[in-house]
Amino acid sequence: MLEEIITSKEVKFNNLEKKVYKFVCFFGCLIIKLMLEAYDRKLMENRDKKKYRHKGLRETSVNTVMGEIKYKRVMYEIQEEGITKTVYLLDETLKISVEGKVSSNLVEKVIETVPVTDSYRKAEEVIDTTTNTSLCHEKIREIILKIGDKITNKEKEERKLFDKKQLIAGLKEVTALFEEADGLWINLQGKDRKEKLEKNKQKAERENKEFNPKMKIKTELKLHVMYEGWKKDDPRHSLVNKQYIAGIMKPKEIAKLRDARVYRQYDESKIKLRVTNGDGAKWTKGTTAKEGIYQKDQFHIMQEIVRDVPKEYRNIFVELINKKEFEKIQPAIDGLKYELNGEYQAVKKLNKLESYLSSDLERYQDIVEVPEAPEGIEYRNMGTQESQIFSKLKKRFCSGRKAFSIYGANALSKVCVLSEKFKIDELETPIPIDTSVEDWIKEIENDVKLNRQHRSNRIETEENKPIKNIIVNSNWIKEIMKMKEFSEMRCSF
Repeated sequence: MLEEIITSKEVKFNNLEKKVYKFVCFFGCLIIKLMLEAYDRKLMENRDKKKYRHKGLRETSVNTVMGEIKYKRVMYEIQEEGITKTVYLLDETLKISVEGKVSSNLVEKVIETVPVTDSYRKAEEVIDTTTNTSLCHEKIREIILKIGDKITNKEKEERKLFDKKQLIAGLKEVTALFEEADGLWINLQGKDRKEKLEKNKQKAERENKEFNPKMKIKTELKLHVMYEGWKKDDPRHSLVNKQYIAGIMKPKEIAKLRDARVYRQYDESKIKLRVTNGDGAKWTKGTTAKEGIYQKDQFHIMQEIVRDVPKEYRNIFVELINKKEFEKIQPAIDGLKYELNGEYQAVKKLNKLESYLSSDLERYQDIVEVPEAPEGIEYRNMGTQESQIFSKLKKRFCSGRKAFSIYGANALSKVCVLSEKFKIDELETPIPIDTSVEDWIKEIENDVKLNRQHRSNRIETEENKPIKNIIVNSNWIKEIMKMKEFSEMRCSF
């Protein structure tokens, strides 16, 4: 191979690099194959032969970043509770974890690639050019759906354990937690679109309204982010310890999952400030922590002014917002209605603006005394959600003419907000559980059982119940018989 490359007249370094890379990957796969099969033979020789019955070799394969590895390992039969099961000692011992015959390392490469590409087909191209293996776009989608399912199930488990008070309380001390919530509307496809379209049709018929069968059907993809503050002296104002919740979820589910994560990580008694920044939607306000502050996002406030106020009058409201002269907003709206001669559409928009600007305009700094931030952290004005929506979801969901199923969008969104340093092992690791209450109850139950046994033994002794297994010495009985006839003997208690 080397001579072929070197003697070629058109040899280029890029081609040399690619060919050597493939050559090394080929031998890497071969080495792993030989190592797996050798170790499997060792396990076979040292196994408990009475427990594990040898049932022959079975071939399998796994896709890795180096390419496909085909190898054979022994299948065994075991008996558990009267049920015959098949096991592979090699898989169990090495904890070979694959998603659809794809190695964990390659799955992590997929998770890293999908969020930064605009489609599964584009992700297929990237993986094909950056690894020595090929995964079709359908296979990539299948992996994302499986990982999304695992994340969803773990979130459900976390909420359930929180309700049952079985989570272990966190110890980290922070003085404040900041939260931001917003949504992204995406197009639906397939049966989900048909179902919602049918509902809209029935509603239009009930209300005697015109129905458009080609209308776009959308659903809201929600994003919640929580952080401890901003990095001090950082020109980018990076968020500290960002944590995301994403998906087509109910607000109660988001709030419950957030509460569970706060409980698991932080000493809640040390948190003095909780703030939620949102666009004003009912569900974003509904996620606000108990005794927390809710404020409307500054970007969305300005966006609403742009939408509802004629261009030449916008500065009036912008200035009032910036100067925090909120009490003057209502008179300004009334004056503008008069200025526009009560024109229907203009007044309609101003009424909408009036409702939007009627509450939650104050910043948290104006409402409460802000606690001192921990070392290396500072507290600033909030308003990162639009950036979070764009970087985590919008690029992937809204580029081009895309449509999703609810199931597919939910899974993809959860993958998109994973940490860049995410490892599959994190999903496989069980959530630590506080068993102190259960242990205490078991201890009480055991004490009760022992007390009952002691009491039973004491009562038996006090009542002179017959004692079993007594060995009778017949000599003393004979002596008694000499003193009295048997008929004269009596027993009293």
